[in-house]
Amino acid sequence: MEHTLNCKTEKYCPRGSISLRSIRTGTAVIEQVNFNKKHISELKDLADLDGFYTIRTLVTTSDSKEVEFLSSVKAKYFLGSGLSDVINAWVLPNGEVMAVTFQVTNTSNGNVLEATDAEYEINSKFYVNHVDQAPVPDTATYIQKMEREREAKEKGDLKDNRPFYAKYWMYIVPILIFVMISGAANPEPASQPSR
Repeated sequence: MEHTLNCKTEKYCPRGSISLRSIRTGTAVIEQVNFNKKHISELKDLADLDGFYTIRTLVTTSDSKEVEFLSSVKAKYFLGSGLSDVINAWVLPNGEVMAVTFQVTNTSNGNVLEATDAEYEINSKFYVNHVDQAPVPDTATYIQKMEREREAKEKGDLKDNRPFYAKYWMYIVPILIFVMISGAANPEPASQPSR
């Protein structure tokens, strides 16, 4: 993991590393550098400007390729959380990392930064989220079913179990419409009273 604080001439400088031991259980070892007074000063300057604190995560895949993920939060929220954050990695079923997100913890708890030898410890929690694969249509079974129905129609084995009205509605509806129209067009004359 790299960030944009106290980097001198570089755009990003090291913040720490996360070594994922098991994708299935999500166990990981997090090693991070502690912030010093310069980090906090730059973070406060960013917060005053309503700027963003950015993290760049470089993920090394199994075939030794590096994939880059960027994530940002408002600096004032990160500062207000007392340098507490949550890092989520979204992993596909094949083990490939799809996304890495960075967010601060609840800022309403009012954590106060406590200096220990002019160093501030980052409190990070890391979670692995498994992305479920979307259901795949079973086309082979559907094609077999269609083939069986086609063969049954050719043999004449296919029985129509629909009720009478469902089978012959297309003949019944036009007759009903014709009867209703002819009845409306030729109303019966009213019977005349006898004298």
